[in-house]
Amino acid sequence: MSQYRLNGETPNGTVEVLLGWDEPMNWFFMVIEPDADEPLYSNLDEAEPESLTLDHFQRVLDRFNITNISLLPGHASGMYEKLMSDRESGRMS
Repeated sequence: MSQYRLNGETPNGTVEVLLGWDEPMNWFFMVIEPDADEPLYSNLDEAEPESLTLDHFQRVLDRFNITNISLLPGHASGMYEKLMSDRESGRMS
């Protein structure tokens, strides 16, 4: 499982975003405020978490007005490319 902990900037302040590739489950995951008793968002709350794409997670980031994290291909952060590489290599750390 790869994990990236990022600070997301919103109009209401900073939130923690946990993103990664879960090799055993064979899916991407995202949690906003993962250490809270009730995260603001978790892919596990979705009806079919195994089918979620990075494009879906980008829409979630947009919905929460998190503007400094991008999962779009070619973005300067390279997060899309990192996550796709994790999936292709079966990264477990």
